[in-house]
Amino acid sequence: MYLIWLFSCVLLVAVSGNAVPKDEEDLPDLKWPKKYTVKADKMSLTAGWVEDMVYWRTTLNSRVDYNKGAVKKYSAKPRRKSAFRYGVKYMIHPETPDEETIIFVCKRTNGTIFSRIGLEHILPDEDSFERVGTEYLNENKVEKFSYNTVDQSTDVRQTLWASYIHATKSWIPVKYEKIEFDTWLDLLNKHDVWNFYNYETDFDDDVFNVDKYECEDTKQPDEMVKLHKHPADKHIRNVDPENKDHVNHVFNAFKKNHKKIYKDESEHEMRKKIFHDRLRLVLENNRKNTGYKLAINKFADRTPEEMKRYTGLIQQSHRESDTHPFPYTKSEVEDLANNLPKNFDLRDLGIITPVRDQEECGSCWTFGTTAAVEGALARKNGGRLYRLANQALIDCAWGFGVSGCDGGFDIAAYRWMMEYGLPTEEEYGPYANREGFCHIENMTRTYPILGFTNVTPFSAKALKVALVNHGPLSVSIHVTDSLSLYKGGIFYDIECTPTSLNHEVTVVGYGERDGDEYWIIKNSWGQTWGVDGYLHISTRDNNCGVTTEPTYAIF
Repeated sequence: MYLIWLFSCVLLVAVSGNAVPKDEEDLPDLKWPKKYTVKADKMSLTAGWVEDMVYWRTTLNSRVDYNKGAVKKYSAKPRRKSAFRYGVKYMIHPETPDEETIIFVCKRTNGTIFSRIGLEHILPDEDSFERVGTEYLNENKVEKFSYNTVDQSTDVRQTLWASYIHATKSWIPVKYEKIEFDTWLDLLNKHDVWNFYNYETDFDDDVFNVDKYECEDTKQPDEMVKLHKHPADKHIRNVDPENKDHVNHVFNAFKKNHKKIYKDESEHEMRKKIFHDRLRLVLENNRKNTGYKLAINKFADRTPEEMKRYTGLIQQSHRESDTHPFPYTKSEVEDLANNLPKNFDLRDLGIITPVRDQEECGSCWTFGTTAAVEGALARKNGGRLYRLANQALIDCAWGFGVSGCDGGFDIAAYRWMMEYGLPTEEEYGPYANREGFCHIENMTRTYPILGFTNVTPFSAKALKVALVNHGPLSVSIHVTDSLSLYKGGIFYDIECTPTSLNHEVTVVGYGERDGDEYWIIKNSWGQTWGVDGYLHISTRDNNCGVTTEPTYAIF
């Protein structure tokens, strides 16, 4: 059932039209030519980012340019009579030593007998795919190919769309989709989509020339003693939490993976006890059919007091009135909710910036509100997305009742943004994980909001209507021990209190899986937490308080 949900929620890359019966004409086997170039946009639908690339390839060389040519990667296959008999790879990227100068730095990696360097690929291996029919993609007829693999813990579904050009007797790639599902944890690992264009089979081989760069050799690691790292949750499925040797082994692996260093033996034992309790919680949950999975992560040895530094919401005893009332009556919400799509995700519309990590600064209140303002601004200006500087709120909004890294709340952030407006991160500076000197007066441009709206509380339908028409929304939730260790699935915790709120996050969508509806929440704990930084939480019973006090910004 998860694939039904996945395909229905992909708005930007959805196939237009309906599948038609398999074409009867005799087409040759799918095969890419020995020489070609193609442009591509890669979208990660789980992580919420888009990457552009240009690719060139011959039988001996490949080159990929990323981010409009800022980063370049060259590879050459091993050649017996070459100075690089085991292959060679060049990585070129820009560096800015001062405000005006940009230099390109080139690093060369030579292959070894233990680690030969091959060509880079962005098109999938065509030999593995089987033709399954014909479809219409963007009103053009294309052939559809499929390749699925399943092992003990992973289910990988790959779909490729390509057109056959009779005049040139060649296949042209159009779109490629890869979905990776963890069958043991019962959750989606990755969902990536590539859209291809400007495909050609002729170009000047001079594109592989790196002579203009001064390339330095990188130091090769000892290939015979590679360290293979695996996620901690892959190693704990058979752990006995009452076996001291098991606990010691997992705790040591946790310390190594997360680079944990404790000041003395007393702290070490305290952290180990907390970790042991979290380990029991993870194992107990994952051996039940709860619908979601937990994992040992960076929070597994943190005290409740320390976790306040990873949240930071100061809950207000009296909720301040909004500047713009919610524009829908109860009956209008009912009517509108009946016509909403079953799945909706603002990441597909390109108005959500990548997930960030607030680290040990209690600044969640700035991340939740800044994402809401970024989305509202993008809606206003035709979809153009700016990354706005939440650091400005940390530095400057003290006079509105907040305390920088010691916490704050959404309405104070909105009030400050009404008066001053948020600058871009490019001009103000990036997030610093600490307070800094306010320099908002030095900005050439800011984006002040007109006001904010409090959505009807405790109403999932009102939240959905607001999300579709005005989102993303800033919401407050209650973080429990289980939620801090969330790994995937649809979260539902009876320990959550919908009125005891301590963390500010952003609702970017909603969906349904096997009849269970959920909110898609953008968190501020980095992309390694949860599902690429996101939380899928059940809409039932206002779990953890998602609908208690949602707000959105107005331009």
